[in-house]
Amino acid sequence: MKFYAIAMAGAMVLLTTATQAASLCNCCGTSTAAACTNFCVPIKVAQGQCVATVDFDGQSEISDGVNPLYDLSLRNIWLGSPNRDQLEDFRKLLESARKGAEKDRKSSLKVFASRKIDKATAAANAKRYDDAIVNYYLGQQSYRDAFSMQ
Repeated sequence: MKFYAIAMAGAMVLLTTATQAASLCNCCGTSTAAACTNFCVPIKVAQGQCVATVDFDGQSEISDGVNPLYDLSLRNIWLGSPNRDQLEDFRKLLESARKGAEKDRKSSLKVFASRKIDKATAAANAKRYDDAIVNYYLGQQSYRDAFSMQ
């Protein structure tokens, strides 16, 4: 039983640090990452505006302090015309990213309790977590909307 618990703990660490089979792209009118260019072409945005979209072929890293839910707003995310497998990859990305944000939150609380970070840093980390959870729910809504259209 003890070996099983250790193996499960190791598996959870692998899940939260692994790369995912989808990634998020920030399509901005002024600057778009080179890896996202092909996915941003169909989106026409005004100068200075940004729209999130999904690179279903990309890889997204989720590790300590690194999370796709931290980087951009999913308020107006554009999914294109994904198939069911691609939608499932997107859903898995959202779930893994949420778990990563939860892990970062718990870690930040422990570090704050041990007085290794100040109150301002802890507050910034709490806001980052709150924004990530809002993005998670916005992504889930987009997933459900796209899934119901199939």
